[in-house]
Amino acid sequence: MINGSSPAPDAALFNFGKRRMRATMRGAIAAFVLALAVPIAGVVHQYGFGTWVFAVIWFLVLGAVGAAMAWAGWADRHAYLAFDATGVWLHKQTAHAVIPWASLEAAGLFWCPQGEGSGKRLVSLELCPAGGVDERDPALSPLIVHDEPNLPGVADRRYRIGIPAFALRVYGPKLIDAARSGAGPLWFGEHERSSGYLRVQDLFS
Repeated sequence: MINGSSPAPDAALFNFGKRRMRATMRGAIAAFVLALAVPIAGVVHQYGFGTWVFAVIWFLVLGAVGAAMAWAGWADRHAYLAFDATGVWLHKQTAHAVIPWASLEAAGLFWCPQGEGSGKRLVSLELCPAGGVDERDPALSPLIVHDEPNLPGVADRRYRIGIPAFALRVYGPKLIDAARSGAGPLWFGEHERSSGYLRVQDLFS
């Protein structure tokens, strides 16, 4: 891992944070509008005391939801995943790191269907370090998974970067092509896994 650096100018950079912020801000605005709806109706229709108690609770709950959504989107607005000649770059509010291609012995993609009959996929980037995973690194340790892939050359303990569904919809083949191109001869291909292999905590978010 290399700290305190940034991707090359020609890196394939996928800005998850800005996309997520747009979606969360829309949700936050909707929550704020709904939070105000009942109190405003109370003023217009001159509700009684009991209804006003409900209106205040309604406003506080939905207002808190809106504020939480707005903060979550804003705080991680600079999050990105990038690929260049050096390696795989990850940047989010709690971590900044690069996993060099030179440190890997294999890289590839796992996927599973997103719900039965949906036609959509959940995808994760699987990175196998030649010297083993680094459990002491605070940026990389959350990426560590331990399972048996039953694929030659793919380690049981490796790094997994789950691609959020919204990012796959937006970037799709471009992201996968960038990973494949960067990995070069390290690429072990794309392999289907059983539904549920990708946990919420594995997602890059």
